[in-house]
Amino acid sequence: MSVIQSSEALEITAYLLITFLVSAMLALLAGKPLSQLARTRNRRGNQPRNAAPHLSRLGGVGVFAALLGGLFGSAGVLWIMDAGLPILPDLAIPLALASSILFIIGLFDDLHGVTPVVKLVGQSVAALIMYYGGFRIEVLSFIPGHELALGIVALPVTILWLVGVSNAFNLIDGVDGLAAGVGIIALATVTAGALILENTGMALYSVALTGGLVGFLRYNFPPARILLGDSGSLVVGFLLAVLTVKGGSNTEGVVYALVPIFSLGYPLLDTGVAMMRRWLRGVPLSRGDSRHIHHLLAELGLTRGRSVLVICAGSAVLAALGLSAAFANPIITIAATITGVILVLSALGYGIGKLGYDEFLEAGASVMSAARNGRLVIQDKINARDVARSIQSASSLEAIAEILSNAAKMFRFAHMELRRESQAEGIPDDIIDDYASLRLWKLKYPISGGPSADAETWILTIWGKIRVTARPVGAERIGHVLAPAISSWLSARRQAGDLQEETRSVGN
Repeated sequence: MSVIQSSEALEITAYLLITFLVSAMLALLAGKPLSQLARTRNRRGNQPRNAAPHLSRLGGVGVFAALLGGLFGSAGVLWIMDAGLPILPDLAIPLALASSILFIIGLFDDLHGVTPVVKLVGQSVAALIMYYGGFRIEVLSFIPGHELALGIVALPVTILWLVGVSNAFNLIDGVDGLAAGVGIIALATVTAGALILENTGMALYSVALTGGLVGFLRYNFPPARILLGDSGSLVVGFLLAVLTVKGGSNTEGVVYALVPIFSLGYPLLDTGVAMMRRWLRGVPLSRGDSRHIHHLLAELGLTRGRSVLVICAGSAVLAALGLSAAFANPIITIAATITGVILVLSALGYGIGKLGYDEFLEAGASVMSAARNGRLVIQDKINARDVARSIQSASSLEAIAEILSNAAKMFRFAHMELRRESQAEGIPDDIIDDYASLRLWKLKYPISGGPSADAETWILTIWGKIRVTARPVGAERIGHVLAPAISSWLSARRQAGDLQEETRSVGN
């Protein structure tokens, strides 16, 4: 390395170090008065929404101030020292504008509350500002030497990434020290990647934000005295979305995709799990709950501090794998990627049972059941339609009774019968022993006897054994196929005037 190159490297190192120190010092100085302000507000009965007792959600104010102070303060110091480096790097104006929008919305949410729609609109506007300000995800590289151009989908991918990561980081701000710890690990990865790619500007942003989070962590690590709040989590998440991409991009704009994905592995994983859980439950995706990974680790007996350390350790491993994979040869890249995927899937497989994620257990059981019995279910539904056609051409109720009795064996049911709702229900002779030993289940499927107002309701009853060698197809599904055919037959016979008045059950 030449003397000029060594001198430039020292200047860059000094610039980054001063930025970090200024930002960390400002965050440390801001933390105490902000936590005291929270106690004052609580005594006046004006506690911020969703805040724990005596805890402020205004930590984001300190982090945001420290970020700006670190950038401008270090620039001022170096200007005085006549270091001759650029004062602010690329994307300074769009980043400042977009971050300010999210900070204002988040602060208003911390103090008074805003709807999810307002936050989503604000995030989308901020994302558009960044896109048209020069931040674009246009070319991806998962393996060195292989690139994927996004073309016309660059805009939606960019917006989705910025909004998604901002929300993902907001969701993990649920345990003392977690959001800050995960953010610091991601930023360390960004800084390393940016320096490898000689992207000094992104490294500067990263160390400024790192300093703010380190200073904030002094008051946020369990037991916390101040919380990040939406004013912090929305901004930090948004900046991480930008920095992890830009810090992992070369001078030609190619994004080494494993850097941002692995750097933000935990927020992305936890958010994906939360969205899938809510979708499986059929509840709104925006509805909050206490079933995040960090919440359930505490329920397993881990202290808040240990939960944070476990998650941060896992995040650090993933981030290191992503950084190694992005800049290694293709063989190591593939090996590191496979290792990361195996680690994530293993953690998911182990955690689903240990953390009590019943949604995934039931979904997995349903998928396995469909894989095992899919062909059988299709066969039974086809057979049910054949039976329905036979019913429609039946000559009498006795014929329908015989059709149902024979079809019961085909569907692996114990018995099927049709009777009037007004008739007393009996127990068929062929299942009376199983009925006495309580080894049967029964489904009653009401069927309209015709379109007229005085048409009596009929009942299709399906009996099944609780334990059988071959599991029966869903009785309700079969009833849904047979019922229209029976109703149509009853209606036609009633209109013809030859529907016999029978008082006994048709199968006895």
